[in-house]
Amino acid sequence: MAKRKERESVLPYIVIIILGLIIIGLLLYIIPFRYGLNVSVDLESSDIPLDNPLTGYAPWGENTEECEDSQLVYIQVKWSDWEPEKDFYDIESLEEKYHIQRWKSEHKNAVLRFVCDIPDDEEHMDIPAYLYTATHDGVFYNCRYGKGYCPNYANRYFRERHTAAIKALADYCNRDSFVAYVELGSLGHWGEWHTNTAEGALPLPDEEICNEYILTYSDSFKNARLLTRRNYEIAVDGGLGLYNDMTGDADDTEEWLEWTRSGGEYHTDGEPLVFKPTERFWEKAPVGGEIGGDLSAEELFGRWISVMDDCVSGTHLSFMGPRCPSGETKDTKNAQQIREKMGYRYYISNLKTEYSFSEGDLEVTMKWGNVGLAPIYWEWPVTMYVYNLDGELTYWESVDIDLSKLAPGDNAETLSHIPFTDSFRKGYRIGVGITSPDESVRARLAMDTEYIDGVQIIYTFNPDEKVSSD
Repeated sequence: MAKRKERESVLPYIVIIILGLIIIGLLLYIIPFRYGLNVSVDLESSDIPLDNPLTGYAPWGENTEECEDSQLVYIQVKWSDWEPEKDFYDIESLEEKYHIQRWKSEHKNAVLRFVCDIPDDEEHMDIPAYLYTATHDGVFYNCRYGKGYCPNYANRYFRERHTAAIKALADYCNRDSFVAYVELGSLGHWGEWHTNTAEGALPLPDEEICNEYILTYSDSFKNARLLTRRNYEIAVDGGLGLYNDMTGDADDTEEWLEWTRSGGEYHTDGEPLVFKPTERFWEKAPVGGEIGGDLSAEELFGRWISVMDDCVSGTHLSFMGPRCPSGETKDTKNAQQIREKMGYRYYISNLKTEYSFSEGDLEVTMKWGNVGLAPIYWEWPVTMYVYNLDGELTYWESVDIDLSKLAPGDNAETLSHIPFTDSFRKGYRIGVGITSPDESVRARLAMDTEYIDGVQIIYTFNPDEKVSSD
């Protein structure tokens, strides 16, 4: 009888525990779904124009009209202009010629190339006069490219002065992040690392000296991403980007791509410059370039648009300049579509919210994708914002994602938390913002959404309506 009484005394407690578990289970199920706290919404990317920072066309920075509606400007620095006298670097003239202070105030970025030899219609030099007097071992040429002076890039004094000039230019550029991309020029006609030896120009120096030029750039520039004309071994190993100045020429672009696939070499006056195969090079370093070949921009963005499209898509361009669509051509549908293909286009494919009783918050899971041609190559911060239905900001939180690692076709998932209060049952909105590190500019998601204070709203919960996404 004693044992039976003991079992009878325990039974009420068991019933209470079971009822408690049932109630908790009902709360866990009913509350989230009753108030619309647990949802999963599929979202779509859009082909709407974004004109995002660090992407698109890069017209000549001196042309204010062409640069007004671009995110990038192109700056070509001739050595003779940069250092008109030994150890005097003419920052003032550079800024005035290219309207640098204006472009900085408008939060644009620059593509920069330092050059020593620009073929032209008249005989001239693009290196400082003092340097020519000191070295005097280059050659004046008159070839199918034009007229100019090809210096001896192997000359020791020339290299010493080049190092000083590049370091001074880098010191100027390192003051801020205005110069985003530096195309390694210096060597060859237009800084393109080739010379017309068949018509009298000197060959490039051997690989060891060419590598010295590359190291001068990589040791000096701190904020910009560096790009080389071809996939030189030292450049690939160092994670540098590439630029293709024959974009729009199908044959030359295919040859350029074949170098990235299979390697190759460029003949010099000694050991050749070796091209190292590099797969999916655009995932870690940027690709730029400009229009090249015999077709005009009007033709390439008109009847030959498929050729331009193939070149841009095949090389995964982030920017094009300084030869790029201009004037009326830039305003055509084809030119706008090509501009929008270049660079990154991030979007969120799914948003899921789930209420956590243990934490007392709303867990927000977002799945990210990239439908562009490339990632962004800087770690720009991402923030989730929460607004009430009146558009008032109630909470924000950094999102743990590195967009520079989200290449085209890749996916990533993030988890954020919203401290939940009763006010959220009245409705809320979730927005996402991508900003530069100094928060001066925003990058837009490739999604057709509404905005609050520049923030894209990707999900809205309104208890008076069906659960919806904007």
